[in-house]
Amino acid sequence: MPTAAAHRGRPRRARWGAPSAVVSVVLLALLLTGVGVPRWAAAADDVTPAEIVPAVTAAHGGLGTFAVVVARQEQRRTDVSIRAAEALTAQVLARTAGSELADRPFPTASLVKLYLAADVLHRARTGTVALTPDDRAELEVMIRSSDDPVASDVWVRFDGARAVRDVAVRYGLTGTAPPRRWGQWGETTTTAADLARFLARLPVIAHPDDAEALLGWMRTATPIASDGFDQEFGVFGTLPGAAVKQGWMCCLGGQRHLHSLGVVGGRVVVLLSEVPSSVGWNRARAALDAAAAAAVPLLPTC
Repeated sequence: MPTAAAHRGRPRRARWGAPSAVVSVVLLALLLTGVGVPRWAAAADDVTPAEIVPAVTAAHGGLGTFAVVVARQEQRRTDVSIRAAEALTAQVLARTAGSELADRPFPTASLVKLYLAADVLHRARTGTVALTPDDRAELEVMIRSSDDPVASDVWVRFDGARAVRDVAVRYGLTGTAPPRRWGQWGETTTTAADLARFLARLPVIAHPDDAEALLGWMRTATPIASDGFDQEFGVFGTLPGAAVKQGWMCCLGGQRHLHSLGVVGGRVVVLLSEVPSSVGWNRARAALDAAAAAAVPLLPTC
């Protein structure tokens, strides 16, 4: 899987996020201005992300390097009082959790296609580029079937490196950067925390129609990718009704990368894995399947 040219853990102790006072102030300001409010602000769940992460991490079984983050999507709200905003801010700070490797950079493989599609849609929305129906069809197949030749074409025509940088700035992704080698889009680096933040904030940062388009393509991902790879691993096929994106790549630095993420029931689940190339795809897939399965009884499905 992945480049514009050709290619396509051990369990860790879960940690709570520890945003600074500055983050608290920013969140409060966002809530007061109606930019975004977490969906769980209206109805708290019995199971918190910090309770989900250890179960998912343990189920992965210590194969190679593994990072997991569970977060909640946000939604736009305009009817928030100061008192309610203060209460919601406290909830925001307590409802995202990740493993100790949540901030560890991984090569994205095909997960970068989410950043690329989101930025192209944003530029079209703001009038920077004009998209034809064929262009939109390319974005759709790039996400649904993880089509690499299409991704390479979009990367070159719309300056994929710029897209990655712009998404990182717009969504506040501090661990995301374009590939060092020109055109090798699968070597874009990101973190589980950044991917979770991107998907959590998508409904309030992107235009509603663009956010729904991207999530809609993710919901209708094809079981078999354009290159023939079976995409039904990890979150895909394990969490019913999830909007998903998968990534796989071998063998950068002698490592095999297999990633899975999704949005279901207002929850964002990100699973990133790295194993030696001597570990086969089937074993790597089984570990991600087990990790995702551990989350099933703990996640809402609608």
